[in-house]
Amino acid sequence: MYHKIYLDSPTMWWVTVNDFYRQMAELSSKEVVFLEDYDVNNPKHVVITFDGIYKNVLQYAMPVMKQFGYPFELFITSDYLDKDNEFDNVEPNAPFTSREELQELVANGGRLQWHTKSHPNLKEVTDRELIINELSIPEDIKTLDLNGFNWFAYPHGEFNDVVLEETAKRFKGAVSCNQGNDSDVYKLNRLTVVNETSLRKEKIACIIASYNYGDFLIEAIESVLKQTIVPDEILITDDHSDDDTQLIAEGYVKKYPNLIKYNRNEKNMGIVAHFNKAIKLTTAEYVFFLGADNRLVSNYVEDCSNVLDHNKDAAIAYTDYAFFGSRAKLTHQNFTEEWKGAIILDTFYQINFPEFDTKEALVAQIEKRNCIHGSSMYRRSVFDDVGGYIESKKAEDYNLFKRIIAKGWTAKKAANTNLEYRQHNIYQANNIVGMQMKMMHYKKMYEEVSKYNNSTYFKTSYKVYKGLRFIKYNYKRPFKVLKALKRKFFK
Repeated sequence: MYHKIYLDSPTMWWVTVNDFYRQMAELSSKEVVFLEDYDVNNPKHVVITFDGIYKNVLQYAMPVMKQFGYPFELFITSDYLDKDNEFDNVEPNAPFTSREELQELVANGGRLQWHTKSHPNLKEVTDRELIINELSIPEDIKTLDLNGFNWFAYPHGEFNDVVLEETAKRFKGAVSCNQGNDSDVYKLNRLTVVNETSLRKEKIACIIASYNYGDFLIEAIESVLKQTIVPDEILITDDHSDDDTQLIAEGYVKKYPNLIKYNRNEKNMGIVAHFNKAIKLTTAEYVFFLGADNRLVSNYVEDCSNVLDHNKDAAIAYTDYAFFGSRAKLTHQNFTEEWKGAIILDTFYQINFPEFDTKEALVAQIEKRNCIHGSSMYRRSVFDDVGGYIESKKAEDYNLFKRIIAKGWTAKKAANTNLEYRQHNIYQANNIVGMQMKMMHYKKMYEEVSKYNNSTYFKTSYKVYKGLRFIKYNYKRPFKVLKALKRKFFK
């Protein structure tokens, strides 16, 4: 049950557009149906309902629902059509839809249902005539949706025996939000959805692994933060870098303390030990690594998690990738011909991996050559079951995925997203993009310190100074580039 969908969330009854989109994506492994088709015994059935109906449902919820192709129910209160909620002293002002706007909602997948004329708490009403009046739907309202008005939502989610009796005479079923149960079609409870509500059972963790990739780390982190579905956990794990990985990571932890964590190893552990340690520092069931020099297309997390949600026999969700960076063209030229994809603007060099109709075909391919890259999303429980990453002659991720498939699991491709896989020489000119992003990061730090006392100002300014000096001397770039960037970002 939703009430209002908007850009921000002034009270619990307002769900932000971002959270609403995430929640709709989390339902993609379910079967979203109208109440007319809802089976209380089918655990995959879900009904999406709105009470009100506010204009922001038309503006912000309907486009999302349309994208996913979900049907939805609209419980209207007729006395408030084309008015606002000035009667509610607690809630911010919000206008209700007009008749024409309700018809637009119906034309785009909605179905109108009844929520009384004036929204009284019927639990407190014993006058049968008054109850009947509130349950009666005006004829001009019925014409707004000829397929609707077969279901009723109790105002405030409450009712008494007289209300229940009269409701059963007029409607095929009714919904509550606190007084009902999960089986009686005249008392079906609904979940009141708020921003924090998660409709997916499994959580998602992204582990960004860095060893002296501070030049690229900001790009990697930002690509995760800009996902259509942001992971529940983001861990930046640092294998004892001697660049500014720590400085950048700690800045993001400060900005997103409830989302991002940072681990720095006391000594360089190497890939296998480092990755196994990082996994233990997260808790989510769905896990994937992102090299700090790589990036994600914005729907990467959404599409990969949907693959695992939909395919219970799949332990791994893999994707295509696109090479970019100074050595991308060369790497693409040397790649196997059958997997080469499009070249986009002479910048991105696509690699398209095969999909498999049978488990046997996947096994045959894995034995021949790996088609599952190291940033693929997988199930933690399966990772633990096969013993995690181990030292081997093959790449650590290739070895892991072979053992998972040998254990009887399969891998499925998320075909509509991409990993952006950087091909680079750390001393080459393409790192200037990374340096620009670092300059912007340091500029933000510089602007922030004015809020604090002189001691903090001095310490943070010194960190900025050290970051700039590091770029100059560690990577031997022309000093004129550094000076130009300083002029641009520190005017």
